[in-house]
Amino acid sequence: MGRCGRTGLLKRYSNKDKKATRDALETVGMLEHRDRQMGKLSGGEQQRVLIARALVSEPKILLLDEPTASVDSTMQTEFYEILDRLKQSMAIVLVSHDISAVSVHVDKIACLNRQLYHHGSPHIEAEVLEATYKCPVQMIAHGTVPHRVLKEH
Repeated sequence: MGRCGRTGLLKRYSNKDKKATRDALETVGMLEHRDRQMGKLSGGEQQRVLIARALVSEPKILLLDEPTASVDSTMQTEFYEILDRLKQSMAIVLVSHDISAVSVHVDKIACLNRQLYHHGSPHIEAEVLEATYKCPVQMIAHGTVPHRVLKEH
């Protein structure tokens, strides 16, 4: 469970390793599933176990590439809640095409389209997105921001 680099390939896990594994599974809400096979877990549960696997090695930074790609919306919400807790103790870099989903949970956003555009906050104006991706965008928000209709392109 991510501790092999510390113990070696054929060595037994120590009590400290076992505790770190339990703590990581508890952090992601998967301790009660510790005896289930990975293939028997849902996509969201598998993602949480993979995060636990990374956490057990005590990283300073967590790199995630489309971590919610095969996860239903309920599990996505739970997944982002886990990341909200984790970002208090480590840096998290998350790659996603779904800016609207992650923008609520991030401190900074960078957009990549042949060039990297870094934004010092999670708030991006539609005009900036249109300039970055060279096409019209649609932004829908609840509250004070009205929805926009895409132009033909």
